[in-house]
Amino acid sequence: MEEAIQLVKKSYPPAHNEIPVKYLFLSKYGQFPQKIRLLPVEKEKGSQIVFHVKTVLDRLSDQYGINNELPIIRRYFHQCSKKYYTTQQVVSLSNINGILIHLNQCHWVINYTNNSNKSIEPDYVQDHHYLVVEQIYLFYLNEHENLVQKLAHDLIHDDTLSLIQPKVVNLCFLGRYKDTCNGPGSFYTRGNTLIKKPYISNLAVSYGGHDFLRAHNKTVTWLNKKDTNGLVLLHGAPGSGKTHYIRYLLNCIVNTTEKSIIYFPADMINELTNPALLLLLIGIPNSLLIIEDAESSLTRTRASSQAVSNLLNLSDGLLSDGIHIQILATFNCPLESLDVALLRPGRLVVQYCFPATLSIENARNLAESIGVSNIDQIDQPLPLANVYAMKDEIVNEQEQDEGISFSCRKCSSSKYCDGDGEGEEE
Repeated sequence: MEEAIQLVKKSYPPAHNEIPVKYLFLSKYGQFPQKIRLLPVEKEKGSQIVFHVKTVLDRLSDQYGINNELPIIRRYFHQCSKKYYTTQQVVSLSNINGILIHLNQCHWVINYTNNSNKSIEPDYVQDHHYLVVEQIYLFYLNEHENLVQKLAHDLIHDDTLSLIQPKVVNLCFLGRYKDTCNGPGSFYTRGNTLIKKPYISNLAVSYGGHDFLRAHNKTVTWLNKKDTNGLVLLHGAPGSGKTHYIRYLLNCIVNTTEKSIIYFPADMINELTNPALLLLLIGIPNSLLIIEDAESSLTRTRASSQAVSNLLNLSDGLLSDGIHIQILATFNCPLESLDVALLRPGRLVVQYCFPATLSIENARNLAESIGVSNIDQIDQPLPLANVYAMKDEIVNEQEQDEGISFSCRKCSSSKYCDGDGEGEEE
């Protein structure tokens, strides 16, 4: 057997600094192993999902028991916490002979979010550091094929074991230079504010049932069309979730590199057809303008008539044919207060009224999905904002928007330590 092992080592040398799991398996069980690579299942195309190391190991220990007879060959010095952590680990199951599980190339990420409604605590609280692994390898004997297939299915489909890199979009702001020499001022876009996609487990529960889903799907289709225009109106009482939903909606845009997303102040609607602004918009076609709290400019008053006219010209007039601007506006007043010209078919793509309160059942379902521990305290209909305000402290800490970098500069330059030790405990 020793001769066979040496022959395998010469024929298939392990990758640089990688634990030779195949050789360990052959030495321990006297047979060549079968091998499966596990990756977390993606809910959305292009999403970055990783296994959380501690949560995976806890699950394996609870269900099968872990035998720690194999040493950790490679450890990782974490510059931020000043502790050693494993960068590679091989474990065997206590009650099953013939399975090795290899967690290879464990590394640190920051500001990732939960992939489910279960809250995963950071391994190092500052900057929300998580020790993760992108793929897990299972080495096993043929006799365990059925068991390994079940284990693999459970690990890759269980969202509570993984974290996800939040999708972000760039939001820029429209501004205007001061007039110079009594001439017309120029406009500019500035800043790139990154908008995270919030976790919403059920859109229908949060925003009003199947009618909302139809409006949402139609809006998403419209946003992802090129060379189109039109107007979407979202309205409802303050606290009904319009801004929270817009954060989610913007992250439904598939190709954000081809669409500029511009925050347009409501008090500048009168400038929409200003020649200087049109020159700017011509240079960035297929843009989306977001106008929040626009009721003062869109209601049936003489003061707002010019603003409405400008909005109509840009969303459905001759100007729209060359610029292809999409406009999404929110307001708090009743729909009946708006100028009827805004509601004409063909011009208005979607209008939706967000419910002022959620039913007790929906409020409890939403509270449970975001990690509220005591949902029985909800005994009356509540606005969506009030439900989110009830989130437990640990959940609020994990979802603070303290910066949208996903890798730590210190961690990426960390040092490794080879040895047979287990490393320091967290």
